[in-house]
Amino acid sequence: MVTDDSERRENSARPGTHPARPGAHPVPGRRLPAALFGARMAARSAPAGLRTIADAPRTGSAEQIARHKRALLTTFRRDGTPVSTPVWAALADGRLYVRSERAAGKLKRLRNDPRVLLAPCTVRGKPLGAPFEAHARALATAEEPLAERVLANRYGLGRELFERAMDLLRVDMCFLEITPGAWDSGSG
Repeated sequence: MVTDDSERRENSARPGTHPARPGAHPVPGRRLPAALFGARMAARSAPAGLRTIADAPRTGSAEQIARHKRALLTTFRRDGTPVSTPVWAALADGRLYVRSERAAGKLKRLRNDPRVLLAPCTVRGKPLGAPFEAHARALATAEEPLAERVLANRYGLGRELFERAMDLLRVDMCFLEITPGAWDSGSG
């Protein structure tokens, strides 16, 4: 389940909680400039495999994601239409962590349906292996430092430069925790 803004404010006000990125001062709801336009253009030029990933056999694993630089995260609209996005994902204790804009479409879709598919992919989203079923949720502020540490260790300087740009632009970001596991038989 995705954490709403009021819960996030409660978590950040609790004593003993620390933001995952101390230099970040996001403006609630702020997105990357031209994010919507860029997402629409990327969807139009997406590789064909990206559109068919939901129909592929679900034989992948979290370890397979850990061996590749990027992962294809597929969320589902209310009508069941799959929407895939390439993301950076890092594995820790059997769970994968991803960082995203809080106002991104994937988070809106996760509020309605926490089921996701994950598969290794290229930077443009071309699948490099089979997907696997999982459930995703947005992390509370108190849980974010682990996710930040895991992603920072995995991706190093390139990610740090990207995240500093997001911090300077004051983009409202959050972390997702993805737990591998088969979906209930009645949910798909």
